[in-house]
Amino acid sequence: MAPINGLNLRQIIYTRVHIVSIRYVSYVNVLLIEMKENKKEMSLNRKKSVVLTALLVAFTAFAGCLGDDEVSCGEGTELVDGECVPIADDKESNTVTFTLIGKDMSFIGDGEDIDGIINPDLSVPLGSKVVINLVMGEANLHDITLDEFDVATEQLYEEGSMASVTFTADMEGTFAYYCSVPGHRAGGMEGKFIVGDGKNTVDPVGSIENIGPALAVDTDNIARDPMLVPEPIERTESAIVHIYMEAVELTAEIEPGTTFTYWTYNGTVPGPMFRARVGDTVVVHFSNRAESMMTHNVDFHAVTAQGGGAAATSTAPGTTSTFSFKAMHAGLFVYHCATPDVPTHISKGMYGMILIDPETPLPTVDKELYLMQGDIYTKWRPGTVGHQEFDDEALFDENPTYVVFNGKFASFTGNNTIKAEVGDTIRIYFGVGGPNTISSFHLIGEIFDNVYNLAGLENPPLESIQTVLVPPGGAVVVDVTFDVPANYILVDHALTRTFQKGAVGIIEVTGDENKEIYDEDGGQN
Repeated sequence: MAPINGLNLRQIIYTRVHIVSIRYVSYVNVLLIEMKENKKEMSLNRKKSVVLTALLVAFTAFAGCLGDDEVSCGEGTELVDGECVPIADDKESNTVTFTLIGKDMSFIGDGEDIDGIINPDLSVPLGSKVVINLVMGEANLHDITLDEFDVATEQLYEEGSMASVTFTADMEGTFAYYCSVPGHRAGGMEGKFIVGDGKNTVDPVGSIENIGPALAVDTDNIARDPMLVPEPIERTESAIVHIYMEAVELTAEIEPGTTFTYWTYNGTVPGPMFRARVGDTVVVHFSNRAESMMTHNVDFHAVTAQGGGAAATSTAPGTTSTFSFKAMHAGLFVYHCATPDVPTHISKGMYGMILIDPETPLPTVDKELYLMQGDIYTKWRPGTVGHQEFDDEALFDENPTYVVFNGKFASFTGNNTIKAEVGDTIRIYFGVGGPNTISSFHLIGEIFDNVYNLAGLENPPLESIQTVLVPPGGAVVVDVTFDVPANYILVDHALTRTFQKGAVGIIEVTGDENKEIYDEDGGQN
């Protein structure tokens, strides 16, 4: 043992113990004197007990630092600069604590090595006790989930609120921590949790293998009735038009026996079709139901201002927002939710359209229909009975499980077939909510007589068009006159979407045949 100022460590320790022992002997003597002066008599055995207790207290404090050639510290102490000192609580429990701030679709490190880092790597030794705190840096909905360790914080939505998870890092490898709110992981709320050397000894948790049972539904039919189109505007002067919208989160069947959790406007997909006239002032009243989990808003493509009104309508559950805009351009315009993660909100059903009629209205027709196409991303293919869960990975890959009209698989077939008569001219207001797929809109068995391409209503229409392309966030207006009875099939002519993913509807036309136009017998009779 190396000497320190001519004395080795052992000599120093014995000297310190000797000094403290003298102090405690003095303390014992004081106790004895006080006991003698005490008017109440004490037994000899009790006096001995007091003395032994004092001596035990004195020497126990230094017991951990005594040894032969090497100095070893007792339980609860460690050798620091030649002295045995108590071990700090964090070292004794081997606890590693991280704090993350949930904001702007990311986790932001708070404190120490991860301070200010977006989605920081969280590294811990194998066997550590881990505490992860989540602090909300905004009014939104976030949590932290680690699948492999079967832990998740509660979902928070108030700015400044906090939740935490505590667990033992008992598996070595690299795992993901992420926000489980649909779309938030794909939107960027994901980081690495590294245990030990980071080499995986078990396979990280992947997608769920077995679908859960179908849930109770909140509505009989999520698909908006295509006949619910506002009446044509007959006035010739501008007016103030009030429209009322409500964000509604609900569960409904996406196909028979299979449920899905939709986010909607006014409880259907798409949301209501609104109608105004160019030059009108439109006042938007936007509410979010108190039982909603998410903040929602609305971005109108018809608005010429910041975000199409998205910032003005950012509405927390249980609140209402209002703004107004002037309808400066005629056309058929999409509206949709623009709350992060925007693609998720749209895919789950938050889109619709507003028609701004031109000063010179379009020619009158017999019927008007309102249809929108959307793509939905779930963990299981169509035809799987149970409750479909949203799949962030499929959304990221732009690989939809369902492509549907008005939010539902094969929505306008069977009992929901659209009815018309021979000779009817139908105007179809068709849009694509998306968020990702382009529609090759086609009506099997008919040709569009007039196509107001890209929903521009100020220009003459195209004529005699078989198929029209409609991009996400875009629209088209088509007129078609039915000459003979038949079942005319509405499709996206990217036909896998029609026959496997659900983008199909039927217009059943009844009435007299016209063999001059169509003769199944080939004119032989």
